[in-house]
Amino acid sequence: MELKAEELRLVAIRRRATQLAVALVTEPFSADTHAQLRSYVRDADEAQVLVREVLALPPARLRERIAELTRSKSVQGEVTA
Repeated sequence: MELKAEELRLVAIRRRATQLAVALVTEPFSADTHAQLRSYVRDADEAQVLVREVLALPPARLRERIAELTRSKSVQGEVTA
């Protein structure tokens, strides 16, 4: 089971959000943290659209896709986008 392009993008944005959260706590005033924040804000709108698309799936299909992804080894590896 391979991740779809939209799923890969959403996972990548989510991972960056987590990294940003850590940076905001550990180095809130660094230039790198500022750059990460600006980059994330640009991608946050796209993430909102992608999440709405996922949540718009019929409940049975959403549960099925979650089960597929949970069983998939591709999800457990590093995802970059």
